[in-house]
Amino acid sequence: MNKHLMQWTYLVLMVLALASCSSTQGPGTQPTDSREKRQGLMSYAQQDFFNAANLLSRANELHPRDPEVFNALLDAWYQMGEYVRIWQLLNQDPWRTPQSSLIEAELMVIQNQCDQATVVTASVQPELLTAEWQIRYWDIQTSCHASNKAWLEAAVALIKVNQLVTDPATRQLNDDQIVRYLIQVPQEQLIMMIGASEDELIEGWIEAAYINFGADGTSGAGWLNQWQGHPASYYFLDFNRVNNQQKVAVLLPLSGRFEEVAQAIQEGMLAAVLSDAGNQNELLFFDTGSQGENLANAWFSAQEQQVDLIIGPVDKNSIEQAVQLPEATTPVVLLNQADSNYFQFTLSPETEAEEVAEQMIADGHKNVIIMAPNDAWGERMTKAFAQRFVDLGGQITYNSYFQPAQNDYSAQLRQVLGLVESQLRARNLQQFLKLNLNAEEVVRADVDAIFLAARPAFARLMIPQLKFHRAADIPVYATSHVFDGLNNEQHNKDLEGVIFAISPIEIEAPYLFEILSFDLNKINSDKKLFAFGFDAYQLIARLEWMSRVNTGMIEGLTGDIRLGLTKTFRRSLLWAVYRNGLVRSLQD
Repeated sequence: MNKHLMQWTYLVLMVLALASCSSTQGPGTQPTDSREKRQGLMSYAQQDFFNAANLLSRANELHPRDPEVFNALLDAWYQMGEYVRIWQLLNQDPWRTPQSSLIEAELMVIQNQCDQATVVTASVQPELLTAEWQIRYWDIQTSCHASNKAWLEAAVALIKVNQLVTDPATRQLNDDQIVRYLIQVPQEQLIMMIGASEDELIEGWIEAAYINFGADGTSGAGWLNQWQGHPASYYFLDFNRVNNQQKVAVLLPLSGRFEEVAQAIQEGMLAAVLSDAGNQNELLFFDTGSQGENLANAWFSAQEQQVDLIIGPVDKNSIEQAVQLPEATTPVVLLNQADSNYFQFTLSPETEAEEVAEQMIADGHKNVIIMAPNDAWGERMTKAFAQRFVDLGGQITYNSYFQPAQNDYSAQLRQVLGLVESQLRARNLQQFLKLNLNAEEVVRADVDAIFLAARPAFARLMIPQLKFHRAADIPVYATSHVFDGLNNEQHNKDLEGVIFAISPIEIEAPYLFEILSFDLNKINSDKKLFAFGFDAYQLIARLEWMSRVNTGMIEGLTGDIRLGLTKTFRRSLLWAVYRNGLVRSLQD
């Protein structure tokens, strides 16, 4: 947390105020007067901590347990980083003042000993201290709550800090952190806290967090009307729409081999424009060509027209060129992955694989088998999943690639699932006992689940064969690429039991029919790409807001969208399972 150093005039007042705190120190403590004390306190007030420490050390020897001397000496050492001297003095005498207890707790926080710091500060009454010492008290509480992931308590403590801070820049930084804490508080906990605080400032923050700072673009209006002037309003989407109508360049391959992809994205963006009543942005579409041959012309033409934002390009060839060109003079949201400092909003398969890893860990699966097609896509998916899964504490028991063109995977599956070893163990046991045993093959016991990186055709071959080879009870997880439509019951029966990620528009989440101004069933293009374009448009009004509230969220058609610290947008998907040829949502 910030160490709020005292300004000259304020420090003089604080030094004078120390005497008023002495009545809380207990028996045996009394202010004294000496030349060393007067000069030492003056040097301390002037932030000349070196001379202050020397003078106050002599004063403390002459007049031990003088609260003014004791507090100023410890703090002078603290400001200089002389932590060993602080510990030595504190260990010499168990006597404490509230200020010395706070300094002791600050040292414990530095040493990651928050449990001890909490005990040390338990008897401190912050309301009896000067504002500067109150700030330090609440800074300690903030740090310790945050280290324990008690996000609501950390936010409340930091709100109390900001009630005392006078520097606008510091207040703004603290407000940023308050938002980061509150975004991580579970919704259930926020609900229980609404109306529970007698502090209106805290209540306003909690209610703001409950509606996710107006992330949906509509719920913020009521809050802003009720809490006018509240610091949380700065983080509301509605409050930050200074320029409602922006000029946006959209760079897409509108001709050539990616034409259908571009048209689906374009249709989604135009549908979003029509749904954005009263805040319609001006979209300028530029064709980047089939191989990115028009990218440079589109790139510079967009900037010459003084657009407020560039969205795209989407194909790899165009993106490779874009990142080599001189940096754009306006913000850019790339629609594919790149090694770049621009914003990136993608339908990355690798990111989905990482999300599957997170879900499997959350579901308690720690030992898994990876099965993927033996091609470049399968290798990328395997690498992304494995790296994230291991980072989260999981273990890859077996990793196997399969030839997509092959129809019978029996031999390979028997090895992967441990059936060959099971058969060999049974045979060896029969030979050893010299008996005919009726032993069944069993799947290896060190597997909790299977990650299947697959598109529909490959998955329909693999799932029935897994069941045939005694793996019917092992959960199988997949990305959205295994999905092949809601009305494909006959084919989907071959995918029985597969758990997979899916975007809201693909599963036709019921709430979409309530909030969208158009009929989902009338979308003729690829729904996922349509949703991608729709959500890309939503970023226009929210980009600045999400850059500030980097854990803020948009409820999009492709998933819940958040902006990471690396300027890459992440999508959280829904989860579904195949049951009797139908797709069943796991959120129901």
